[in-house]
Amino acid sequence: MPTVLLLLASARAATPYAGLEWTPLGRADLAWVDAGNETGLVVGGNDGFARPDLMAYGGVWLAERVGAHAAFGAARIQTTSWTEDVYVQRHWGVVRPALDLRLALLRRDRPLPIPWVLVGGHVDLPSSRDVSNGYTEDEQLAADEAATEDRIRLGAWGGRAGAGVDLGVLPYLRLGGQWTLGWQRSLWKSGDPGTVTSFVSAEAAFLLEFQWPKKVAEDPG
Repeated sequence: MPTVLLLLASARAATPYAGLEWTPLGRADLAWVDAGNETGLVVGGNDGFARPDLMAYGGVWLAERVGAHAAFGAARIQTTSWTEDVYVQRHWGVVRPALDLRLALLRRDRPLPIPWVLVGGHVDLPSSRDVSNGYTEDEQLAADEAATEDRIRLGAWGGRAGAGVDLGVLPYLRLGGQWTLGWQRSLWKSGDPGTVTSFVSAEAAFLLEFQWPKKVAEDPG
């Protein structure tokens, strides 16, 4: 019972916030594309759609210096073709939930630039399917195996850690920036020979954040 009361009190005191994280396109992004390092399926986590340059997020400050926010990315492509009564349908997709934790180094109610550190994680959950009412049993089996290989190519998990700073320009609006070191690894090992791919990169981002003023949150009306 005391634990439940503590959780309820924390939820009541939490300050919601929502924002936009913008990572400008840079030379590294262009080199990545030029070198053909995408998955080839458009929807992968590093292909630019499931995790675009402009991401929205939302969360709460659970305490004066501790916050948590989540982001959600998704991308899907589907093709369907018909020849008389025979159809072929293929799709590839990724759902990408992410969670970050922030620890402010100063009290956030001070009229100063507030530095903080950040740690977070994400997972790319893949889907892929190739079906047709015209496939033979062997053809469908081969299509299923190819779809499994595509899911292996798309699946990934990873994390990031870094630091940032923001400044309140209005009671409800904050501007800031952050620098993070990110890491991503294949979710599964590929076929034979087994291969696992990992990728590490650093990136900087601009932040635009809306934070509900405490006086509004505490107003019983």
